[in-house]
Amino acid sequence: MKFTTPLLALAITCSAAFAPNALAQSTELTIVGKILPGACNVALSNEGVANFGDIRSSSLEEDTSTMIGSKDLTMTVTCDSAVRFAMQGVDNTGDTSFVTNRYGLGRTADDEKIGSATIGFTAVTVDDASGFATTSYNQGETWSDSVVPGPAPIPRDGMIGFATTQGVTTGPDAVKSMTGTIEVKAYIAPTSGMTLTGEVPIRGNATINVMYL
Repeated sequence: MKFTTPLLALAITCSAAFAPNALAQSTELTIVGKILPGACNVALSNEGVANFGDIRSSSLEEDTSTMIGSKDLTMTVTCDSAVRFAMQGVDNTGDTSFVTNRYGLGRTADDEKIGSATIGFTAVTVDDASGFATTSYNQGETWSDSVVPGPAPIPRDGMIGFATTQGVTTGPDAVKSMTGTIEVKAYIAPTSGMTLTGEVPIRGNATINVMYL
């Protein structure tokens, strides 16, 4: 997980003047420091692994994608004080997703895209109350109406956070804790476009960045 912290720097110039004489000397004093949000810890259940096991190629569709299942993981964020934060997904597999804006599952030995995955929140509590999903696609300048996640995708080109009130556009609220169910659905691309003569490992990998706002 990645945490970004704002930096506050303050520069003060001090001078000494002795009237009625001209300025003799001056010196500059710079004061720097960091004002940090409360420290947060982030965790995923099952060590962050969604294991879909072995899939027989005979069970896969030839001309359309096949959903091979859904796995749930629990994500928790705990902070020592109330913090505004949001999450963004990063696809560590590069350009391997069979479907735009989804997460990739890697490539076959013949460089064919294996499939895609969706990753999203299906239920969230913030400070022991219901959380309502809100998203931003312009670095947090504006936010969508907060809604019940059902599911709420973790975007690769934006951010998702949670408000404590439904129907607001003010972005995520500052909270001390968040617990959410992350649903991972995996899809295998049509087998007509893949070489499946041997074992093909699924290698999906994503990072969820948690960013202070």
